[in-house]
Amino acid sequence: MDYLELTIDLHGKQAFADDIITAQLAEINFESFTCEDRIYKAYIQSELYNKELVAQTIQAIEKHLGTIEYTVNAIETINWNAQWESQFEPVDVDSQIIIRAPFHTIDTSKYKYDIIIEPKMSFGTGHHETTYLVLQHLLSIDCKNKRVADCGCGTGVLGIAASIMGAAYVYAFDYDPVCIENTIENCAKNSISNIETEIGVVSLLNNTQFDILLANINRNILVQNMHFFSQALNNGGYLILSGFYEKDMPIVEKHALQNNLKFVSFNAKNNWVSMIFCK
Repeated sequence: MDYLELTIDLHGKQAFADDIITAQLAEINFESFTCEDRIYKAYIQSELYNKELVAQTIQAIEKHLGTIEYTVNAIETINWNAQWESQFEPVDVDSQIIIRAPFHTIDTSKYKYDIIIEPKMSFGTGHHETTYLVLQHLLSIDCKNKRVADCGCGTGVLGIAASIMGAAYVYAFDYDPVCIENTIENCAKNSISNIETEIGVVSLLNNTQFDILLANINRNILVQNMHFFSQALNNGGYLILSGFYEKDMPIVEKHALQNNLKFVSFNAKNNWVSMIFCK
């Protein structure tokens, strides 16, 4: 799937300029956002990009922030499989989980959970802080005989981890067909047979019930869909969220509380966080 990258230099702009921009761009199909060293970047699928609509949106933003110069460039689709083999080292999560590629020959006997992942073109190798943090939280709760949903599954690593930890059933979905294909392949590599996959977005949770929900996406998608998470979560169940920075925690918690979800705890790593809520 091809993407475009919109870049804005926020030097000289107010502190929360990125929040204002993100709120506007999320309304016109941008789906991922970063801001590091005041360089803001937003990503959209090429087929959803509308040049005129983006220009109109930027003009609306300028009423709040002043003149904004931006660039839009195509980004090359990364071959995660080639990158994996060239630089990947196994991921150790709290000396309990080891995430490795099929070509690794290492002693896994000291680990409680051994997960094999080939990323293909998908996100979720365990290297990124958010994946790591969600896995840490999974270790802290009981997955045995639970119904689990992996929302935005990527490689399927989180759903596979839940299954290996004893979940009775896992529902894994992603809007990207490549991710679903990759999840199915990784389930086979780990001899997992209780994961059901489907192409789609968070609204798939409508009229379903789970004991544990895992959502490592991004802040805007999480808060916009908090009602789906809440209604799909059984009483006493856990919602584990990640994909956002520590500074975004109050916003996420506010929307969770508005949807009858109670904050439990959080983990942090390099400014990224994972939060647990219960119902």
